[in-house]
Amino acid sequence: MKKTINIFLLIISFVVLQNCDEDQFESSLNYVSFGDTTYSTGVDVGGSNTIDVYVYTSSKVSSDVTFNIEADASGAADGSYSIPTSVTVPSGSNEGKFTLTLSDVDLGIGINRIELSFTDVTSGYDNGGSTTVEYIQNCTEVTGTLDFVFDTFSDETSWEITDALGGVVLSGGPYARSAGTASESLTLCSGRDYTLTIFDAFGDGMFDGANLGSYTLSIDGEVKISNDGEFDAEVSTAFDTK
Repeated sequence: MKKTINIFLLIISFVVLQNCDEDQFESSLNYVSFGDTTYSTGVDVGGSNTIDVYVYTSSKVSSDVTFNIEADASGAADGSYSIPTSVTVPSGSNEGKFTLTLSDVDLGIGINRIELSFTDVTSGYDNGGSTTVEYIQNCTEVTGTLDFVFDTFSDETSWEITDALGGVVLSGGPYARSAGTASESLTLCSGRDYTLTIFDAFGDGMFDGANLGSYTLSIDGEVKISNDGEFDAEVSTAFDTK
């Protein structure tokens, strides 16, 4: 009889422990997460675009549940995005959606990145991680030339073209001593703002005391910059491809 009671108590203990484990397992699955780890899109020159970001709960909710959204936009151009601060999963569903508006505001030529995460997650839910929205300005290529007439010390001359975010998109030089002239082919994106910077390593511009150099930048046959070589260590000039 005593043996039978011990077996019965053992079975009861196993059932109770099993139920506790199941409750704990089910609780750990009650979470909210983004639909994808990365969302990517492009924005037309001078235009805007929208992108839908989805979130999911592990099971259907019995009433509307709202989750707060936090955005780290340190990797994106200021003013190029509009992001809601929360998203709601409606009653009877496990899916919610919010929309980002992205605009061509100083996007530059590189990838803009915004990291989205949940903050102050609603009680009873675990945080399922973050997602990244990546976007670029769609590029229609234009071609051009950068032409030099050097002074004697062409080996002191170099140059770079930067976009609106300060990123270097093209560069060249220095050149061989007494090169005379040089012509560089350029490929840029239409509708963007750029800056051309000419450098002189000696710090006296493109002038050797007797010969004064010059440089000309043209896009699709239109002269955008035309300067002589009178400067010191460097000279920067803004231009656009509009």
